[in-house]
Amino acid sequence: MCMMLLGACSVFEQRINDPGVPTTTPIPFSTATPGGRISVMMAQTDTPNQTLTPVATVEGAVVGPAATATAAVEQIISATQTAAAPTSQPTFQPDNCPDRQNISAPAQPESFNTYAAVIGVYLSNGGAPSILESNLRAWGAITDAGGVVQADTDLTGDKIPEIMINIFNPTVYNPDAVLNAGQLLIFGCDNNGYRLLYSTPNNPSIALPVLHRVGDMNGDVTADVVFDTQSCTVTACTREGFILGWNPVVGAFEPLNNEQILAVNGRLGVVDIDSDGILELTMSSNTPPSAITGPTRSLTDVWDWTGQSYVFAVRSRDDPLYAIHQLHDADDELFAGQGRNALRGYFEIRNNPNLLSWSISDEPALLRAFATYRIIITYALNGDDRTEETLVTLQNENPEGTAGNIFVGMGNAFMEVFRSTGDLSAACGAALNVGGQPAISFLNSYGTANRLYTLSNICPF
Repeated sequence: MCMMLLGACSVFEQRINDPGVPTTTPIPFSTATPGGRISVMMAQTDTPNQTLTPVATVEGAVVGPAATATAAVEQIISATQTAAAPTSQPTFQPDNCPDRQNISAPAQPESFNTYAAVIGVYLSNGGAPSILESNLRAWGAITDAGGVVQADTDLTGDKIPEIMINIFNPTVYNPDAVLNAGQLLIFGCDNNGYRLLYSTPNNPSIALPVLHRVGDMNGDVTADVVFDTQSCTVTACTREGFILGWNPVVGAFEPLNNEQILAVNGRLGVVDIDSDGILELTMSSNTPPSAITGPTRSLTDVWDWTGQSYVFAVRSRDDPLYAIHQLHDADDELFAGQGRNALRGYFEIRNNPNLLSWSISDEPALLRAFATYRIIITYALNGDDRTEETLVTLQNENPEGTAGNIFVGMGNAFMEVFRSTGDLSAACGAALNVGGQPAISFLNSYGTANRLYTLSNICPF
């Protein structure tokens, strides 16, 4: 059947790009997350056009098992100013750790910019992580809302634990704020000291990173670090996910994902969806609708391991709330050669009064008429004898002078040629000559978050 839909099977041109070749990873379930912790949604609403109010994410326990990170302090200060892992050091000696010493804790730095350097010097002088954690709590860098010092985790695979520190910026911390800035630091042994191996940006507009998993993600028996950071505007929060793995060749942490993992008003999850022993990362989004985006729809992206990197594998969408999204789903089924499923979707537009409309003039009448036109051409494709009676329904519901009458003209032109020739392609050409451009103008008026139709989509045979 898809051969008959060859033009349509090239899919829509879309404003939001879907993955080109999704993997076989199935669509994720929406409940709990085995193998990892899902953070709380930053915002959610059941009412279209409602302003979304961000809700603070509270960090929970880090998931094990752990594996190893590596370190020293001599070249630490410049590294603290960057978000990326430092360059490799030719004298890197990951098993050369300082002995623990009974030393006094450092005084609290005046500037958060110097926290990483002060912490590195303290650890290199033999300071105990437990004492460091106590002091960070006293400084307000670790609170009941978040922060951690984890010193028993091997992140580099050398059997020597690294020290992972996740702390708020206490100089700007506000317990009543939706989000509070912070920084993730990873230190490892090197040259009888500790070196900063990785740090997130010290940026007051980026929230404290939320750790989701510290442990093997991809089955290589080396621990990875999965976390996200967030930044918010008045109406929405953007969440970015990170999957870090240790590269022993260059002596640095590197992202295992091949491009940015982003979501709006979303949540990140870690789960073995297909039970293959490899953990996938899920990122859901709930972009608020606006005059620019048009009606929006919640979706979940799955990132899967290919053997070399985590790639964008598949996208699933929530059930449609808006009638236009029901049309998109039905059209997807039609273009995939699933005529029976497509018909169910088109009848849903006609019969479901709960589907929402957008702020387009005469939208309910136009969508209902277009869905009926779609039913006609789908019946014709399948040789269904209900084609003629459906055309009569389209004519009766959309008399001359009404908004939906343009689709009556398309239906009449299609059936006139199809009756006489049985040629779907010629019938489509006749329909497009009558109303192709007006149909495109209507269907492409839903904003940047929605797909663009072409003439070949309006009658795809």
